[in-house]
Amino acid sequence: MRAVSTADTALLFGYVLAVPFTLFVPGFLRLWRRREIEVFAAAQLGALVIALAWLAKGNAVAAAVNGAWLVGLSAAYVVEGRRRTRV
Repeated sequence: MRAVSTADTALLFGYVLAVPFTLFVPGFLRLWRRREIEVFAAAQLGALVIALAWLAKGNAVAAAVNGAWLVGLSAAYVVEGRRRTRV
């Protein structure tokens, strides 16, 4: 039986944080429509942990994809917030 590595545990933790708020409709609506900062922080922390865990496992491509998600979601969140304050 193979022992679970720290990176595997970090991946699990990151996915548990990020996935409910990014892939499932109720969580995403809390993130996007209600603009709950705690939900945004949890999703971003999860994405950061995922990217770092993939990097620790030596998979730079997966780390880059998850890092891009982290940056892209941040940019989209800021742009949407600015647009809502102008309207």
